[in-house]
Amino acid sequence: MDLSECGRVVVGARESEEAGEGSNKPDSKKERKKQMKKLILIAAVAAIGGAYADCTLDKPKEAAVYAWKFVGKTTVGALASYKVAGTVGNNCNLGGGTSTSACAIRVPGNLAIQGYLYYCENCCDAFQSGSAGATIRATQSFYMTKPFKDVFTQADITIDLAHIIGKAATQYETKGIATFTTTDPSVTYTVWFAGLGSFNKTKKVVTAVSGNFAGTAESPYYIGYVGTGSNKTWECVPADWWLCDPISFAGQPSEASVAYGNWSARYNASASAKYRKGYLVALPKWTGLN
Repeated sequence: MDLSECGRVVVGARESEEAGEGSNKPDSKKERKKQMKKLILIAAVAAIGGAYADCTLDKPKEAAVYAWKFVGKTTVGALASYKVAGTVGNNCNLGGGTSTSACAIRVPGNLAIQGYLYYCENCCDAFQSGSAGATIRATQSFYMTKPFKDVFTQADITIDLAHIIGKAATQYETKGIATFTTTDPSVTYTVWFAGLGSFNKTKKVVTAVSGNFAGTAESPYYIGYVGTGSNKTWECVPADWWLCDPISFAGQPSEASVAYGNWSARYNASASAKYRKGYLVALPKWTGLN
């Protein structure tokens, strides 16, 4: 993704994953100051639901970094084992089907999405309803490891309810919606989340929150080899589902499937301090997001 087209993203340097390897930390304060100025590729103002946040990485006065995780279940594609007209035995030979999707069926699978959200607001304003920081960096800082490894062409997390609660004002409730679209194949996960957490009155920051999510996975795919020998081919096709009577393919593989599980978001004090110096959290190298 060309970050220059984003218009609302401030791009900084990520710390290297391994100490001493590819480190972008300068040796002196003078060099660091010089490098930090180069890190400012674009300064943006994000507007989400009427809320604005002026985000710059040149030692922002306020900074809050949260580590997010969505872990649960969804469906993935597998080769159908039920013999139906137009397929060959349990091998589900695509060449014997009526279409490339006729042999892929949905089965339960795991879902794991994680990443970081960066806020450039006062701690009392971060992680709040309509907070602009909630969608500034999601596309550049979230990735998926299950059901397959991928990064997102679009990732948005929007909070639409946020309250400090509890008799001593030390608890927290929130809910919102998250949307993630994978790169290849393109699958959109749309989930609604809600949960309870804790609030630190001294630091005036939401320290942790967790709960459940539920929603849909658009068009789950079968990804893998089909056939044997010279007929073996690599396929990436949308997975179908069964009709009841008689048991047969529904012929509607583009219909949405389920996605549900647990989610959490935790304040990372160390990452927040480094973010104020212009550094982002290092992500796995395979994502290409560093």
